[in-house]
Amino acid sequence: MVIPFLENSGGSAEKFILQLLEWRKCGHNLYLHGYRHKADLNLKRSLLGKLALRFTNSEAEFAGLSENDSKMLLNKALQAWQKLSAGEADGFVAPAWYGSLFSLCKDLGFKNYGSRFFIWNKDKGLRLSIPFSTAGIPKFFIPIVKVCKNIYLKLYGIFGFLPVPRIVLHP
Repeated sequence: MVIPFLENSGGSAEKFILQLLEWRKCGHNLYLHGYRHKADLNLKRSLLGKLALRFTNSEAEFAGLSENDSKMLLNKALQAWQKLSAGEADGFVAPAWYGSLFSLCKDLGFKNYGSRFFIWNKDKGLRLSIPFSTAGIPKFFIPIVKVCKNIYLKLYGIFGFLPVPRIVLHP
């Protein structure tokens, strides 16, 4: 997942872009992951959006935004993506999985979209998905997430009809 905002990045922007191009060359999918990842606190949000910001330390960039503000922010993210010269984004996942952008992403031509509990692919359709994430949890809890992930992966291998697992290792 790529956060395309590079303003004030100094000399690291060129290295970042070269790394993206290397990943692309190796066949990795590059997903757009918001604009800055951190929310613009000046944008108006619903009460649930404000709660999501508190819960995620303002990481839920799209949480509780109006449709117009979501579209404006997503367009900013796409403009920043174009500056990376890394080809088209393979999909979109909102930071912290907060934001209702599914229809907007389909309209903009994304081939993949991920939210907290489902993934969508233009060819395969909509599937339930269970994330195993280390984002925002205390370090002592990470081994528990890993054990649960390993158990689920074994079950998923046996019962392929279960929701698709997603492993999210987040700094």
